[in-house]
Amino acid sequence: MIIKPLSTEEAVGHATITAARVVRLVNTGATEKVTVANSAAASLTLIANTSTIIEKEVGAAVAATSAVLATPVAFTN
Repeated sequence: MIIKPLSTEEAVGHATITAARVVRLVNTGATEKVTVANSAAASLTLIANTSTIIEKEVGAAVAATSAVLATPVAFTN
């Protein structure tokens, strides 16, 4: 997968992240629980010092500690 960053990295609660559909999350600290407030809330565990890409609903807030940063991305396979 090839990703294209669409913004700078921000805290997961930033308005830019809430407005995005696809975001890359990076965990710079210990293992963290990340919660996404879709119409049906969901959560995942992000292992220490790893990253992942998630698709979420536009307007859905993402919650995690300040160790987790996010950036909106576009992608292609």
